[in-house]
Amino acid sequence: MASAMSTKINMRATSRPSLARRPARAAVVKPVAALDPAVIVSGSTAAFLSLGRFVYLPYQRRSAEKADVGPKTDGATFFDDLQKPSSFVLTSKDPEGFNIIDVMGWGALGHAFGFAVLAAASLNSYGITPFPTP
Repeated sequence: MASAMSTKINMRATSRPSLARRPARAAVVKPVAALDPAVIVSGSTAAFLSLGRFVYLPYQRRSAEKADVGPKTDGATFFDDLQKPSSFVLTSKDPEGFNIIDVMGWGALGHAFGFAVLAAASLNSYGITPFPTP
């Protein structure tokens, strides 16, 4: 039996196989946006809100008074009461009367403009000109 054990083939390798050396790690490249999206969108929204409040608000109020917009009610029926605007929407503590509707409208325009700037910059970075050249 001792002779049978000595003739066994050893399945273990006698030496460790040499591993190929890995090349040194390459520098990690992180993409960096040319324009920070949060800054662009916030800046354009702030710019549009200030334009709406300080530049266009007097013009808008004068135009609305000339157009005579709003519900025409005489207060005789229940449905006339339903047509009245809610008090919290059209009132504000702003001296000029810049209300929540104005904030939402000018804020939406500012966001749209900011995203348009980011889209144009993104196209430009890929070599596509977003605006036609003469």
